[in-house]
Amino acid sequence: MKSSPLYRDAFALCGVLLDELDESQGCEAMVRRLTGGALRLLEQVSLALHGFARDDRLEDADAELCVLRTHLSLAMSLGKLEEGVFLDLMEQADAVGRQIGGWRKKRQHQPGEG
Repeated sequence: MKSSPLYRDAFALCGVLLDELDESQGCEAMVRRLTGGALRLLEQVSLALHGFARDDRLEDADAELCVLRTHLSLAMSLGKLEEGVFLDLMEQADAVGRQIGGWRKKRQHQPGEG
């Protein structure tokens, strides 16, 4: 699993986000939502890669990423993230999203596999 590009990218996104955010910046609720969302995304990717209800986990990861992007945009607009950090996080989110989307599309063409 650790060699999976999706896992590595989701892990990196989560790590950078956790490293960059600090509740002392204010907006503690937003920081909790962002960090929690990143952790949930990593959890869903990890579970999918291990075969736990793979299609459901991929759908959940995709939904979590959608919400995470929205929260990142809000944090940026409120000045809680520097522009460079925001752009890096969104680039990482896009990479994860492309991989999840590609995997979901591939699985739609291969029904019946775990």
